[in-house]
Amino acid sequence: MEGQINFEDLNFEYGYSCMPDRMHFYTKEENEFRMEVREWCKNNVEPVVEKIDRERNKELAVEVLRKMKPYLNIIIPKEVGGLGKGTLYRTIFGEELSAFSYALASIFGASSCLFAGPIIEFGTQEQKEKYLTGIADGTKIGAIGITEPTGGSDAIGGMRLKAKREGDHYVLNGEKCFITNGSVADYICLYAKTNDQVRPHQGITAFIFETDIPGFEVVKDYKHMGRRGMPNSYLRFNNCKVSAENVLHRENEGLEVLLFGLDGERTFTASQYLGLARSAFEVSYKYAHKRVQFKKPIYSFEGISFKLSEMFMDIELNRMAIAQIARMLDDGHNCRASVAAVKARIADAMVRITQDAIQVIGGLGYSEEYPLERYYRDAKIGQISAGTVEIMKYLISREMIRMWGK
Repeated sequence: MEGQINFEDLNFEYGYSCMPDRMHFYTKEENEFRMEVREWCKNNVEPVVEKIDRERNKELAVEVLRKMKPYLNIIIPKEVGGLGKGTLYRTIFGEELSAFSYALASIFGASSCLFAGPIIEFGTQEQKEKYLTGIADGTKIGAIGITEPTGGSDAIGGMRLKAKREGDHYVLNGEKCFITNGSVADYICLYAKTNDQVRPHQGITAFIFETDIPGFEVVKDYKHMGRRGMPNSYLRFNNCKVSAENVLHRENEGLEVLLFGLDGERTFTASQYLGLARSAFEVSYKYAHKRVQFKKPIYSFEGISFKLSEMFMDIELNRMAIAQIARMLDDGHNCRASVAAVKARIADAMVRITQDAIQVIGGLGYSEEYPLERYYRDAKIGQISAGTVEIMKYLISREMIRMWGK
């Protein structure tokens, strides 16, 4: 085939359709769950993913999220309507969903993982019953509120949202930015300063915030180069009254909640990066076998096949690491350094893989005829969100001292 190849001509199927047997890191039950999710995504996500991206259509994205009812409850305990499956199943779902839509996986993650996770670990039984049931059945959407305009890479130390105790409630004043699901959320796991007389990283309290409280304002949704259709919002809190019953864990001990949530977030985002990188690899792999130059498929040239081999190496090694870390977290181990390591490595790999995939395909890869330009736009945020690659290295250096001393 000498001419240009349309995307449809590749008979492309999202997922590891090139090498379906490469799932040996998982049990039979886990692989069956993976294939079930992939089929669900093929029927419910693939038909609308381009529309969500091109139109920045958050309404359609939220509509798809609500359809995920069979999976919204993956980590939620069985006693409040969940499956109680844990971190590994969450990463499997995140990878498969991101192979179709990184934006939708981020919306899912903010609600069903980042909001729900801390409540599962630290919430009272009453809080779990009140707030997790709606997340599990898709009638409610959650978010997590950490980042602020002055925070930057020191999101914890730069926290300025104030919560002042007044009788049986707290009064919140301040702002949050880059909050996934912020403009569509019913609930936010919100972090605020409750004590200014301590070090910057202390005196923080976690709240379960209901967004129908007077004084809460969605200032705007950001327009990003990637993850289009994902609501990402600037929020303002003006004398918002939150009941003391909505404190998660204990007053001034929100840092413990936050750090627990970040480990879960970074493991989930790593699985998202894997799914996106995998799809980019697949498109370029299939193209390289169909595209003919100098009377033979371009895959036969080492410049192309070696590039694809590098992609495979990154995907395979990161897949093993993510699966192992997820199992360790499910077993209750502290994996903070390992989580940071895999999050940083797969984030860099995702950018490199999407870039190389475009290079393999050439001009068409740069066009909107192929999904690679979307993958490339989406990929960059991995090196920034949930802690930059540089911050991951800083955390690892601190953890090494904690583990082994100076």
